[in-house]
Amino acid sequence: MREILYGRQPVRECLRARRRHIHRLILAESVSKKGIVAEILDLAADLKLPLQHVPRPQLDSISKVNQGVALEVAGYPYVEVADILSRARKLAEQPFIVAMDHVQDPHNLGALLRTAEVVGTHGAIIPRRRAAEVTPAVVSASAGASEHLRVAQVTNLARTLETLKTDGLWVIGLVNHPDAQLHHQVDLDLPAVLVIGAEDQGLSRLVRETCDLLVRLPMRGQIESLNASVAGGIALYAVQSAHGFSDGAP
Repeated sequence: MREILYGRQPVRECLRARRRHIHRLILAESVSKKGIVAEILDLAADLKLPLQHVPRPQLDSISKVNQGVALEVAGYPYVEVADILSRARKLAEQPFIVAMDHVQDPHNLGALLRTAEVVGTHGAIIPRRRAAEVTPAVVSASAGASEHLRVAQVTNLARTLETLKTDGLWVIGLVNHPDAQLHHQVDLDLPAVLVIGAEDQGLSRLVRETCDLLVRLPMRGQIESLNASVAGGIALYAVQSAHGFSDGAP
């Protein structure tokens, strides 16, 4: 399966990550070959990629936010959950994984994957059904961060979380419920899977019952909830801080 990534940042990060099979680089005829576009051309030359110049309307038909750059690639390279744990072991770090419980909005998924990559999680887990996949729109929303992050698709999220518990990980569910503990009052320095729920329904019953801990964010305003990607981002940084991850790439 082939797909088209678009936008300067997603294209550059795909070329940098070198995790996909890449077929060709596509540039609008009018695009200026300076700055990030020049960097993209250098990366493509290193990979000996075919370069095709096309009229701008041809790229606009793919996406209005193509920025004059696109990349024809193979489908997203999902990994196994075991590969995520292997990365943690390789880095000699406590496992830090984020799981999304049927997050369906591509922009929310992309934003969560972006934050997950930035804070240094070892990978992400998403369900195969009734959830957004890593599509070009998600890659764009993640600003290309998804190209660097290991993402596993699983058939049964609750069962996967139970298996991770037997591997010594703590399953921490992020919920908006008064019975949950405030995140800053919980010791998050644990080998952890942080589970973020769907936009409207939050965590499903089975996933919620699988959690070892339920945490919530403090709220003082009149609005009762945060966007899933914003709430997840705050929680991801809370776990990163508890783990004491240093600044900079591992």
